Amino acid sequence: MKKFFYGLLPVCLLALLMTGCDDTETVISIGESRNLVAEISTQSAAIGDEVTFSVKIDQQDNSLALEEDIDVVLTFTGKNVEGKEVAASDVFDNFSGHIYMKKGEKQGFTEFKVKNNLAKYPVSGAITAYVRGYKMNAAERPIVLSDKHYTIMSLKNNSDNTVKEYGYFVLLATVGAPAKEDVTITINAGDDADKYENLPDKLIVKAGYKTAESGFIRIKGEQGPNSFTSVSMSFSSDSENHPVYGNEMEIKVTDTDAGLVAGTELTNEQWVYTDPDQIFISPDNKKSVEKWDEIRAASALEIKEGDPHPNEALAAEGWSFLNSYEFHPIDALTQGGKGVNEYGNRPPRFMAAQNVANTQKVQAVVNDKYATMTQEGYLKMWCAYDPGISVTGEITGTRDFGVSALYASKFDGVPTGADSWESSNVRILPGTRVEVRIRVRGKKHSFNSAVWFQGNIRGVQWSTYGEVDLLENPATNSNPNGAWQTFHWNDVSTSSGDKYKPSSGQKVISDMDEFDIYWMEWRDNNEIALGINGVETVCAKRDGNYTGVANGTAAWNSSTHWPFTDEYNQEGLHLLFTFAGCNEWSLGEAAAEQAAKDGSWANDFKHISYQDSKTSNDTPRMEIDWIRFYKKSTYKYYGSGTPTRNKPMY
Repeated sequence: MKKFFYGLLPVCLLALLMTGCDDTETVISIGESRNLVAEISTQSAAIGDEVTFSVKIDQQDNSLALEEDIDVVLTFTGKNVEGKEVAASDVFDNFSGHIYMKKGEKQGFTEFKVKNNLAKYPVSGAITAYVRGYKMNAAERPIVLSDKHYTIMSLKNNSDNTVKEYGYFVLLATVGAPAKEDVTITINAGDDADKYENLPDKLIVKAGYKTAESGFIRIKGEQGPNSFTSVSMSFSSDSENHPVYGNEMEIKVTDTDAGLVAGTELTNEQWVYTDPDQIFISPDNKKSVEKWDEIRAASALEIKEGDPHPNEALAAEGWSFLNSYEFHPIDALTQGGKGVNEYGNRPPRFMAAQNVANTQKVQAVVNDKYATMTQEGYLKMWCAYDPGISVTGEITGTRDFGVSALYASKFDGVPTGADSWESSNVRILPGTRVEVRIRVRGKKHSFNSAVWFQGNIRGVQWSTYGEVDLLENPATNSNPNGAWQTFHWNDVSTSSGDKYKPSSGQKVISDMDEFDIYWMEWRDNNEIALGINGVETVCAKRDGNYTGVANGTAAWNSSTHWPFTDEYNQEGLHLLFTFAGCNEWSLGEAAAEQAAKDGSWANDFKHISYQDSKTSNDTPRMEIDWIRFYKKSTYKYYGSGTPTRNKPMY
């Protein structure tokens, strides 16, 4: 929650003053990739000014139109200089409270005027936009009404005035109308001056302009726990026409290296990364990422193949960077190298559809419709009621629910030409560490949310080729957060089975709806291990030794079949993400069979329409922030198919 302290105004006015937004723009999320952009013509309006509030679709390319009629409801809340609440009718003429937009339209707007007889000013308030059935992010637009146009200070694109230790921000000065004169704002950090890097001593809004902004300002940190939780600065200006509205700002600082506490290894991501939110960027995509989110780009790690793992302990073990899916919502990382598709989504590039019969028992896999890289920068895979949706792949028929399922790194030559697909980009071979940062949310009863690997060798039965379950979450309402990590393989046989299956057993991840890091290390031809955050949960060795849970496994040894070698799996492993509803493990075989017939497995969410499923908190979904690949010096690029391309995916 942001905090401001103002020496010029009554305390009761301050809560509505500033939201730390950019100049005039806020993003209202409609189905993540399909966005409404709300714009207000000014943050500081004077008596008699016209104010325009507009709503546009998909600001970046404006290629999409509304799928239905909508009524954008506008509400105003505010207080006058005496701290008394005022209504829209007290301060505006012609404030209708609505923007009506028709199906097929791309934008709409409304205009209203600050009353000529405005009294007891300044009035500090906010106009909020709301559309029934749609989620709105940062939909509140602050505005100050008075007899002059004030200068307002805020953090650009930072609505809660929170910055991470060692993180960056941009300071923004905004005048409510083109400045009548140069407006110089003096910035004084006082006792906190030593906690900033690159903080300017002043910003100047030039005459005729409305804004000025700083360069990237960094919050300095302290090794270990910080001695401070916030920093502040004050502002002043000699301008009579455009004085600063509010003279002090406080920024909350998030401590990123407060120290790791023993006993938190299973639940704390910081055992792997000090700042798991920090994005990776490649030189190829840097400019596009900066255009998407300049602040996150300023704090990003620009990394290349061969650089040591950011975790010192893992770097000491010899792990160096190979590649990463970072899911930045930019065209270069979107399927086909294009923008949003007909559904308003950005399916990820370098992945393909796992649209086989087993993933389409009760759901149709349609990734274009049910997978997207969100504006927040993570991959969302979800399921929704979609009666009559056609299955895809080599099977036929329709289902009543849509879902996404993805794979990558399937260097197996099937179907013919698949080795040349972009999804065959990174080889997972001995000497590879794979990290997946994921959370599972919504009404996930009956789903098995799964991240897994299978051997790329063809022509053998399950699970002779070897299967590695990095995460399985067979969820029920009574047991929603169980995480299983398991190896499966069988003797070379003409029948399917998993004779050998060492496992982690169930690990209860109480905060599974928040991000955790699940990892696999294929250390060499003799050893493979799985873990969650800072814990190794199960490790299997070729000689028959293992740590973990027996889970019904038979004993193996150096003479029995062991699939986790590049001698047997010459093309390595491929990676899969599946989200199976009405799952037999979750419900039990008999219950799942009945639920598939009557649809009861989806009772918790089947009332949600497809459009609403994009934003509803109840929508069952997996959200993957990134997938990172590291290698050891023993990692080799080879295989009988197309050579590794390893094109940057970040």
